[in-house]
Amino acid sequence: MSIFSKAAKSDLGAGIAIALLSLTYALSYGALLFSSPDLSPYINYTIGASLITTIATVMVVALKSGIRFSIAGPDSNTVAVLASFIVVVSQSASQSGLQGKELALFSLSALCLATLVTALTMFLMGRFKWGNIVRFVPVSVAGGFLAAAGFLMINGAFYLATGLTIPQLLSSEFSELQTIKLVGLVGFALFFWALTHFSTSQMALPLGIFVSIFAIHGVLSYQGISLAQGQDLGILLSGGGQADVFFPPLHGIFTAQLWSHLVSFLPELIVTVTVTALSILLIIAGIEMDKNIDSDLNHELKIHGYAIGLSGFLGGFIGLVSLSRSLLNAGKRSRFPVAAVVTSLVCGVVLVVGGSVISLLPKIALAAMILFLGVQIAYRWIGETYSMLDRNEYILLLLIASTTLYAGFIFGLVLGIVCGCILFAARASFVSVVRQEMSGEGYRSRIVRSADEEAYLSNLNQSIRIYELQGFLFFGTAHNFYTKIKGDLQDKSSPIRHVILSFKHVSGVDASAEQILQKIFLAADKQNASISTIELPNKEQTTVARLLRRSPTLIADQNYAAIYDAMEAIEENLLREREFEGSRVSLQGWLETRLGSAEMANRLFTSLDRIEYKSGDIICSQGEEADDIYFLDIGRVDVVSYDVPNQPFRIYSFMRHTMLGEMGFVRRETRSAELIARGATTVYGLSRETYDKLEAANDPVIDALLQLISITLSDRIISANRTIAELQA
Repeated sequence: MSIFSKAAKSDLGAGIAIALLSLTYALSYGALLFSSPDLSPYINYTIGASLITTIATVMVVALKSGIRFSIAGPDSNTVAVLASFIVVVSQSASQSGLQGKELALFSLSALCLATLVTALTMFLMGRFKWGNIVRFVPVSVAGGFLAAAGFLMINGAFYLATGLTIPQLLSSEFSELQTIKLVGLVGFALFFWALTHFSTSQMALPLGIFVSIFAIHGVLSYQGISLAQGQDLGILLSGGGQADVFFPPLHGIFTAQLWSHLVSFLPELIVTVTVTALSILLIIAGIEMDKNIDSDLNHELKIHGYAIGLSGFLGGFIGLVSLSRSLLNAGKRSRFPVAAVVTSLVCGVVLVVGGSVISLLPKIALAAMILFLGVQIAYRWIGETYSMLDRNEYILLLLIASTTLYAGFIFGLVLGIVCGCILFAARASFVSVVRQEMSGEGYRSRIVRSADEEAYLSNLNQSIRIYELQGFLFFGTAHNFYTKIKGDLQDKSSPIRHVILSFKHVSGVDASAEQILQKIFLAADKQNASISTIELPNKEQTTVARLLRRSPTLIADQNYAAIYDAMEAIEENLLREREFEGSRVSLQGWLETRLGSAEMANRLFTSLDRIEYKSGDIICSQGEEADDIYFLDIGRVDVVSYDVPNQPFRIYSFMRHTMLGEMGFVRRETRSAELIARGATTVYGLSRETYDKLEAANDPVIDALLQLISITLSDRIISANRTIAELQA
């Protein structure tokens, strides 16, 4: 009988695979940080720091992350940036006279400071829910940084293996030993690529690392080269053969000398924090996409703040959730948190008792691992994105990457921000701010007028142009709109006499757009579009309202709360230009016209009761029984709905010579809205009692009344269909 269950064996197998991967990365990344000649004798410090980083971050992230299968540790993106950071710090300190171990400890102090600042920043971003801000960083900007980080890893790999950077290798001759190291470096890197490319096993890469270590030691043994000679030749790691631990509280990292050099590497510190935040975003986004899950980015930032802070306190550096190891853990269905515990135990054993083992590690094998990872990152962002991004974004990515490599991360960061803003502004300028454009035919006022007035207005509605604007108005979008509306105003084939600009969906306006809006008003004046009606924004857009009131061609009584209010004012102005025949016709004369029979009109009119109302009087209330039909003779009646408590909504306003309340009356239902008189109003009512008497007597006036109701409803349906067609167009 087996001691371990099948599930336990699976958990242990996944844990060992992830632990070996984590150990391999930790050793490689640790070697990269102190790869310069002045610091390489003390490389055991950064290897120890890398192991501590793995232990601290893998446990905190596994225990606290919302993504339960997360596995964390040193990340290639941040390690590449930190390696560049240490170069700047060590050069600055070396110029001040620090050498040897003092220089190494000073560099470690700066590394610890960068780690703690990053931890605090990640925590605050999560605490104040700023995490989603990093989602707005363009892919081209993030990709430029990460591509540069990949090239820096490649350069660091060549330097760790041969002692020469890529530019030095290209510009100078190198020794036979360096040639052998160079061949071994490239050969092992290709070997690692082949393992990952042709093998689906996650154990292939760790086993490949061990194979490369044994192969190099086999060659050294065959050549009769001792371990000490191998260290002297730069083939093996040197520095005492142990994983030294830099414990910040005991080493007093916050010295006056460190603070005095802070300004010199502050830009690199800012970039470190930025790249860390971007890396967390990209990695978590990759996990979300692969596993089709959602995560709380703000929570993950806080958790990384805890993990990175603990790592920095113990002498480690920045560690992040790993995409590959987390997906491996999820794929193996390892139960939480077996893989994290096994990884911590393996790295802890190497840290405590594996000192003699570290001195046996070949630089070429570690450098080949770094070269392999660096090429992967660089290809992912330079090669694969070529077909994913448009040409402008791809060129920006290359520009940021090359600038970062040539002038440093801070220049790349500034360039990325500037170019990102310019690219966004340029693209936004091509997005139309016109949400919808309509004529007066498609968006009428809520006034139901007489037939002759409606006919007159329908011939003039094409002279009214409505522009519903959207988004943020700045120079680019506002100028494009100015060009459009200026062309519309100058189009003689469809002259515009009235313009309505709706700012209901505008989120804001910058100072440059204000001048362009004033040019729009002046352009309307030049084309005799003397009525420029603007729908005022909601209270959130007080800036827009303020700038519109300052416009020289805009007066206070042209500001309206809604488009239909502006349309009502325009229609009133248009109707003032002439007197209509219907305005002199009595209600009885109107009924005769609608029914086509003087007799039926007279019979119906004599059945009606005259009622007069003062302004504000309620003719009927919403919810009461519909026992009357009303015919409006003089004045105006508003139809108001109270479906939303304490928020009355005016549906329509009816002018003289129209029918009201017919739907509820015919259907024998309660009133769906309230009728309110606006101004002195006269109506004629037909009561339910009178209607029932006429119907019982089979009076033909009932047929005439139903005919009038049908005509009225048909007119309203035709008007509604016309509006719907205009809106859909």
